[in-house]
Amino acid sequence: MAGTAQMSLLRDLPFSLCQAGPEDVAGVGNYYLQVSGHGEPQLPLSTLYFVDSHGQIPSKVKNPDYDWIKQSQIDWFKRTSQALRKSRDSDVHQNRSYISLAFMHIPLPEYADSDLTIKGGHRREPTEGPSLNSHFYDALAKEGVAAIGCGHDHVNDFCALRPQQKHEELQQGSINPIQFGPWLCYGGGTGFGGYSSYGEKRYHRRSRAWEIDTSTGGLKTWKRVEYAKERIDELVLVAGREAVATPEFIDGDKHSLTAQAEL
Repeated sequence: MAGTAQMSLLRDLPFSLCQAGPEDVAGVGNYYLQVSGHGEPQLPLSTLYFVDSHGQIPSKVKNPDYDWIKQSQIDWFKRTSQALRKSRDSDVHQNRSYISLAFMHIPLPEYADSDLTIKGGHRREPTEGPSLNSHFYDALAKEGVAAIGCGHDHVNDFCALRPQQKHEELQQGSINPIQFGPWLCYGGGTGFGGYSSYGEKRYHRRSRAWEIDTSTGGLKTWKRVEYAKERIDELVLVAGREAVATPEFIDGDKHSLTAQAEL
C-alpha cells in the first residue's frame, strides 16, 4: 500500500494526530505537533517533529540498505524550527524551558557510531540504516533538538550520546568544551508481528515513555516491558535544557561530562 493511502487510513483512526505533511517535501508524514500549556495564553511548551525515513532500497553498497533523509526534508525541518523559534522569541510570555523531540522509524547512520556513550539499554543487533549520510543529525543538533526516537531494529533499546567534538580533536590540543546531543534513543520492539530475538536470547516486548518537564526544561525517559509491572532503565536525558552525560572514559581518563550547548 502506498504511503499516501496508509496515511489516509491512519488520519481517520480515533485520536490520531498524524498528518501527510507538505506535498513538496519528500515522503509522506513530515509534520510537527506543538504541545501547549493550559490557560490563556496557550503557550507552546514543546515541539514534536515527525519525519518519513522512507524504506529499503536496492544497493551495491550493502544489503539491506535504506533510503536516506532527503534535502527537502532537512530544509523543511530547518525552516520550520527557525520559524517556530522566531515566533517564540517575539512572545513576551515565552517559555524558556522549551524542549523539542524528533521521531522517525529507521535510525540515522549516527546510531551505528562506535564512540556512542550508551545508557539505559543495550545494543543487541547491528544498526540497520542508510549507507548514505545526508547529515540530518547535524541539522537536528544545530536546531537544539533534545532527543531523537527511532525503531526498526527490534531488539535495540538503548539511549546514547554522540560527541559533537571527536576524541581525535582532543588529542590535537583543542581547548573547546566537549559537546553532546541530541540523544539517540530506540523505542524498543512493541509489536508481536516481528522478530523478538537476536541470537539465542529472547527479547521481551517493550515500549519507551517520555516525560517532559516544561517548568524546568527537563526530559526523562523509561521503558515498560511485557510481563513486568515496574518501569525499567529510567534516565534523565536533559536537565535545565542541557543534555546530561554520565561519566565515560576518554583516552583512559574518566570524566564527568555535561553538555555545554544549550538545547
